[in-house]
Amino acid sequence: MTVDKKAIERKSEAAIQQINLGYNAEQDRLLLRVGLADNSELLVWLTYRISKQIWQLLNSETQIPTATSIQAETLPEKAVEQFKQEMQVVESLKKMDFSTEYQPRKDIVHDGAMLAKSAMLIRYDTKPPTLEIPCLEGITVRMNLTQELILALCSMLQLSAKEAAWDLGVAAQYKVQVQADTELAIDLDVKKVLH
Repeated sequence: MTVDKKAIERKSEAAIQQINLGYNAEQDRLLLRVGLADNSELLVWLTYRISKQIWQLLNSETQIPTATSIQAETLPEKAVEQFKQEMQVVESLKKMDFSTEYQPRKDIVHDGAMLAKSAMLIRYDTKPPTLEIPCLEGITVRMNLTQELILALCSMLQLSAKEAAWDLGVAAQYKVQVQADTELAIDLDVKKVLH
């Protein structure tokens, strides 16, 4: 089977209408379903490692409350400020529609689910951030992120990870900064953990 990469590139520019993230116990993976405005959908399998990467990248942008959001050693002023930010996130999440059932599309891009092999958050000086998910099949899924989409993805990741009994962690790992002159600088923030 040959893949028409130009056709896939055209489809990738379609607007996102609906997203769904669910745990598949048999595969021990999450399936990200992205319903597009052109009545097609992208299916991407996310392993635990990739899910954790995406959570760490996106949650650093939103501050969704977690059990470890505010540490005991956090200064009171900083804790109050963080609490206020987290309350704004909670209010935004309450306004989102998580109850409407996902509507599968008739056309699936790439004729099936693709397997994500990494995730990167691309930041531009003048544009909203982009989540890039390169897949094993040679296709990179790119999502232009709004604050609402980041919150929705983080919330779905949190719920799906709970169902899968996965610990997503807290610290961000990989971010790519893109300046106006398109020079790339990779910022690695790797935390070492002793067990």
